[in-house]
Amino acid sequence: MLKIIRSIKHSHPMWRYFFWDLPFWAIGWRTRKRWLRMQSTLKNDAFAFKKSLQTFYANTNDVIDINHAVDKALLIRAIRNSDAYACLSMNKKNLDKNFSISGFEHLHNALGLNRPIILLTAHTGSFYTIAIALGQLGIHIDPVARTVDDSQYNPLPQQYFEHSNYFLTQTKMQGRYVFTNNANKIDRHIISACKNNGILLVLPDIPRKFIPTSRFPVQLLGKKASLPTRIIDLGIKYNALFLTVWSTIELRPDYSFKRHLRIDPGISTADKKTILQNYADRLSSIVRREPWQWMGTAIINQYDEETA
Repeated sequence: MLKIIRSIKHSHPMWRYFFWDLPFWAIGWRTRKRWLRMQSTLKNDAFAFKKSLQTFYANTNDVIDINHAVDKALLIRAIRNSDAYACLSMNKKNLDKNFSISGFEHLHNALGLNRPIILLTAHTGSFYTIAIALGQLGIHIDPVARTVDDSQYNPLPQQYFEHSNYFLTQTKMQGRYVFTNNANKIDRHIISACKNNGILLVLPDIPRKFIPTSRFPVQLLGKKASLPTRIIDLGIKYNALFLTVWSTIELRPDYSFKRHLRIDPGISTADKKTILQNYADRLSSIVRREPWQWMGTAIINQYDEETA
């Protein structure tokens, strides 16, 4: 308890952001005053995102309003975080209000083939709610997620929020989270899901810094990069079908928004190189078009392995 009290004293803005402003944001109390306060709390994130974009676009011929992109990135982060609370009111009856889903027929067709399915996505949009949206259509999905970093390097309010986020979003899924740690240890439920023709939601857009082993080279955003492969390898071993699914958020001037979910046609091959490069190409397309959708944009230099 003393640890919590000291943390609140020294990091009050973060506690207020996660456990006061976000719940009110989730229920629609999105005043300009609240948003300005939230922006102030996220100023370090804004700095990192801006610096990352400046470095990336300095080496391209693309033109982008970086300040505008930063503002959008912060707003999408707030929406993503607030969905930990907003998800509690999500149900099948208001599915169309909360989500716009396209390409569901691709998943429906895959379900009829009686094989395990691996949905490849990324840290874009409101990715925590993908399994919730599809769960409301009766689809049992187990998202693969990293365990919360409970070390001193992760601020205490962030730790408590991440635990709360996992707990609350899981209550609205048909499936459950399957956790891996920073050493890339795999929960045996992943193997069970593959053997039993289950559906896994996997986010392989993790830079080498966090998962340094079992990786495969790809081209990402025109640069040499690599992606983790252990779950991909398992999927191939058990004859899984691979599809990409993307969550994005459409922003509106009055702070309202719409969550979009797009499911692409399956990647019809068991070749790891083709699967991962297709995934990387599709992710690159989204990031080039809307860099504010991807959490990885703030650390985009960590994906560049040109000089490694």
